[in-house]
Amino acid sequence: MTLTRRGFLAAGALSLAACGARTPAKGPASVTVWLHGSQETGAQFQQLVHRYIAEFKVDVKLLYLPVGQLDAKLLTAFSGGTPPDVFKIGHWSFPSHARKGRLAPATVKEQLQRYEPGTLTPLSYKGQQYGVPIDFNPCLLYYRKDRFKQAGLDPEKPPATWEELADYSRRLTSADRRKVGIQWLYGDPQWALMALTALIGGRNGELVSADGAKASLATEHGIKALRYMAGLGNPKLANPLGALGLFYSGEAAMVISGAFLGPALEKLGKSTLTYGKEYGVAPMPSWDGGTPVVPAYTWGWGVAKDSPDQQAAWHVIDYLQGAESVAANLDSGIVIPVKGWREAGPRGKSEIMKLVADSLPHVDFGPVIPGTVELAKAASSAVDAVAHGKSSPEEAARTFDATVRPVL
Repeated sequence: MTLTRRGFLAAGALSLAACGARTPAKGPASVTVWLHGSQETGAQFQQLVHRYIAEFKVDVKLLYLPVGQLDAKLLTAFSGGTPPDVFKIGHWSFPSHARKGRLAPATVKEQLQRYEPGTLTPLSYKGQQYGVPIDFNPCLLYYRKDRFKQAGLDPEKPPATWEELADYSRRLTSADRRKVGIQWLYGDPQWALMALTALIGGRNGELVSADGAKASLATEHGIKALRYMAGLGNPKLANPLGALGLFYSGEAAMVISGAFLGPALEKLGKSTLTYGKEYGVAPMPSWDGGTPVVPAYTWGWGVAKDSPDQQAAWHVIDYLQGAESVAANLDSGIVIPVKGWREAGPRGKSEIMKLVADSLPHVDFGPVIPGTVELAKAASSAVDAVAHGKSSPEEAARTFDATVRPVL
């Protein structure tokens, strides 16, 4: 497990009047829903679905899948002509499915108008909306206040710039590198792509052209980003929970993660890390004098174009995105970015969620193109190759360019 959100959608009851939900089609209806998680971790979700079935007499069939298998199984289902009606997938997968005509458009304006500006963008393709967001995560900087104190750093002044972060990280790294300052999420494609998005975009460079037709890491800013990442952290450090576990143990003093990390830290181990005492959270750094860039990702609910009852499928989704569901999700650090989401529950008023809200004007989802999955894998390979000393930044950048050219 890495810092990527591996948890399950926690949900509660809601008011349909609050979400402009459409009613299911008349007569018997059946809706299949695929998502990651398990029945054991999704008790609240189970209760919500059972209430929906009882109220609307729609047979909702759930299939839980390990997060690492969801995309592959969905692709097989589409190829075989037997996709589920509703599915929850990462935003990076939407453009590819949309280009191949697999997705039903989301067309009800009242429902789409409920969301914060910009949060629908990564679930669209060529101007058409194909999904609505769930588990929306702009990146934040988590740091261990206790490690800061040990290194003689002010625990109330986290780094605000990438230059400061590099300086802090070196001061927090032990001679044997068993303890480090910042720890990147090595081996995770989406997080590698997000890190490069922030580092390159923050200097007004671009990894992918605006039209999505060209990508290049072999640029001044791309090579600087690879060199910057390679000079910090330690890819040889291991923990069953990845960077999250290293942060929890104190081996890593800083990590970049989403809002879900706070609640996750509360549930780990025999003792918990207390926000404000052992650790703090700060906005994403930016280059000194550069453009603020907050990399982000989101999962989304989508509907198959071949669903025999698209109306019932979108109605189920509307039900899952209601007010009380927003509140229940906040308890797990999961943001459904409808307008006014911070008012839905106590955790919405937390300092961490304020940072999430403040970051919205600077959010960057990276390239929203059909080749995003391949692009992310190539980004991860480049970052890891340089970090492990297998390639120079220049060599890794050229390999990246050669790898992604055929898929754009």
